[in-house]
Amino acid sequence: MALAGITAGVAAADPLAELDDAQARAQYAFYTADERALEAIANTIEQLEVPTSLATIRLYGAAYARWKLAQLYLGGVGKGEPRGRRNESIKAAQACQVHVAAALSMDSRMSEAYVLDTACAMVLNGQRGSDNGSGNSSGKGKVPPACARNKSLRMALELAPQNPRALLFEAICLRPASTAASTAAVDRLRKVVAAFEAAPPSRPGVPDWGHAEALLLLGENYLQRGESHAARDAIEKALVIAPDYRRAHDLLDKVDTRPQ
Repeated sequence: MALAGITAGVAAADPLAELDDAQARAQYAFYTADERALEAIANTIEQLEVPTSLATIRLYGAAYARWKLAQLYLGGVGKGEPRGRRNESIKAAQACQVHVAAALSMDSRMSEAYVLDTACAMVLNGQRGSDNGSGNSSGKGKVPPACARNKSLRMALELAPQNPRALLFEAICLRPASTAASTAAVDRLRKVVAAFEAAPPSRPGVPDWGHAEALLLLGENYLQRGESHAARDAIEKALVIAPDYRRAHDLLDKVDTRPQ
């Protein structure tokens, strides 16, 4: 039974499978920048009835969908864009944090929830996070404010030091604002990619997002350093994982048009 066919208040026949399918759909909708589909998925997850044992997973899935939706909204903000897009991104990020707080009230040691809390805080600070680099607006050489003040990332790293998603946001937070990526920033991102590669195979109910985003961010950092061949390699690896990743295709086009 397709997730989109589940009506509000009706329990899923296999709720864990439905939740896993929902996160996969949310990832795909984000990669293809399909706001309408992602909005529908977020609404469905929020209305899905699940056993108590899966309540935290459902809340996590709802938070993830709202975070990715907030990123899409924020990505549309710019000159000539309606102010409402920023307002929509704020509302989505706030909804993400509400779901995260509810999940942590049930399981205060859920490291993945702390990672999402960090991600949503970055959106509220005007940063898109793992999609396109740090998005730092705090000034040259400074750590992004949302990272500097965020306790959730520290908790995520304390609870699961090798969690590749936590390591990804740590790398984003430690990257200073500048026109060219530093060697240290590239090295950190290479370690993050290695952590994703070393992670065990995904299991039902366990988050598995972030690998393609880490590779894209690494490619972007390489490109900022003028290392076009390394950038292409990282971006193409991201596209192996997520062939329809629109931002990866856009960045690959930049590599192709940059003088060698």
